[in-house]
Amino acid sequence: MDVALTGRLVATLGVLAIACGAAAAQGAGPRGQELADLQQAIYRAGVGPATWHVDTVGANPGNRLQRVEVIGDLQAARRVLDQRFPGQTEVVRGHITSDLVYRRGHDYQLEGELQSIDQPDFQVFETGLAPDGHTTVGVVGDVAGARAYINAHYPGRSITVHGNTP
Repeated sequence: MDVALTGRLVATLGVLAIACGAAAAQGAGPRGQELADLQQAIYRAGVGPATWHVDTVGANPGNRLQRVEVIGDLQAARRVLDQRFPGQTEVVRGHITSDLVYRRGHDYQLEGELQSIDQPDFQVFETGLAPDGHTTVGVVGDVAGARAYINAHYPGRSITVHGNTP
C-alpha cells in the first residue's frame, strides 16, 4: 500500500512540475514601470490617427496581452498596434460615451446615442458641436450610408455627418 501511495505522489508531483515548468516558460506579463511604460506607449500610438484612437489600455495582473479599447476603425488600429507591439495587444471596441465631459451647448443624450451606433458599414468616430449649433458626427466608413441612417433615425434633428480620412 505504501508503494502505491508513494507512486501516486511521485506521479502527481511530476505532473505539477511539468505544469509549473510550462507556466514559467510562458513568462508573466510586464510589471511595475515596464507595464506603465508599455501602456503609455500603446496609448500614445493611438493619439492622432484620423480614423481611430485609443480609449483605454489595461490588463489583468500577470496577463501578457494588453486590452486596448479603440474608438473608430478597429481594423486600422489592429494593423498599427500589431505592427508596433506584436503579440502584446488585444484590440476591442471602446465605449466612447465614457469620454464625454461637460461642454456648454452639447446635447449629451443625443451624442451618447449617436456614439453608441453600431453598424457594419460605418463607425462613429467622434461627436461635437458646430458653431451654428448643429451636432456634428464624424464617421469612419460609408459616410453617405451614415447620413441616411442618422437622418432616418433622428428626423428633424440638426445633425451634420462628416467623414474622417487618414
